[in-house]
Amino acid sequence: MGALLFAFGRAPGGARLYRELTRNVLGTQATHVDKLQRVWPGYLRVWTDPTCGIVLEGARTWIHEAGWTPYALLANYLTTGSGGVATNTEARIVDRYVARAVSGVLETPFTDGTAPASRRDTVEALRGEHGAIRLLAAIDGAARYVQDPGALSLASESCDLCHSGGALEHYRPDRLAAFLAECRRVLRPGGIASHVFDHRDHLYHADKGRAFLAHLALPDSLYELVYGHPLTYHNRLLPGEIERMFEKAGFERIAVRRMILPAQRYVADEELMQGTEGIARGRLAPRFQSATDADLRTAAAHYLYRKPA
Repeated sequence: MGALLFAFGRAPGGARLYRELTRNVLGTQATHVDKLQRVWPGYLRVWTDPTCGIVLEGARTWIHEAGWTPYALLANYLTTGSGGVATNTEARIVDRYVARAVSGVLETPFTDGTAPASRRDTVEALRGEHGAIRLLAAIDGAARYVQDPGALSLASESCDLCHSGGALEHYRPDRLAAFLAECRRVLRPGGIASHVFDHRDHLYHADKGRAFLAHLALPDSLYELVYGHPLTYHNRLLPGEIERMFEKAGFERIAVRRMILPAQRYVADEELMQGTEGIARGRLAPRFQSATDADLRTAAAHYLYRKPA
């Protein structure tokens, strides 16, 4: 798998071709809908918990790197009354996933009261719709393709929540810093930044026999040579480094929820040591020798920050 990604990633135009073949021809993004069905109710619980305190009804929600499907915009409509806005840097919402997203969001087990019957009826009526543009118009949603996440065409202080899931770990540190600055600009005072980082070596998803933090064993020069292309690049930032980037961007920390393996659940700090170590400390490249024991057991983390009111 790694060799195939390397070949596509290093060839001129190969990354774009790979995505077109797998997602637009083979239809692999249908599994993305399956994943969002599982995780979206959990996001809603976190956002509406008193710690974050978001009132979903009427909230303006922005999903960054929403992918090729309109699932997130449909979920926004059901829970807030508006599809909100999605921004993508490497994908466009395409027609082939409209029907799967509609059925997927209607099958999602939302908490009672968070998806009113009248809105479900509106989405139900879209089951026969196959055009993404018409679907988005029906739910007051917008999808924008942007080349530079550090220069977004969104109005300042126009959103109450910005969320991304498993996308920002692919941003190089300077690009991530620029995006976080834009995130702060677009959020209203008191708005919530909700970003999930998958800290795992992404080849682990194809080979579970691989240590889930195996990518931390390589020095930067070798990592850049082998993995520094669009299909496998991971910024390899440790959780503490990401926290400092949020703080530098001017956000206030609400919580950082860390996921441990093999339980695949988010835990409080005192439970982190129950997780499996993602790589033996003796195998770490010099750059990562400062990693904490908690960092070495963090498979993913949900970073929750607030723009000061």
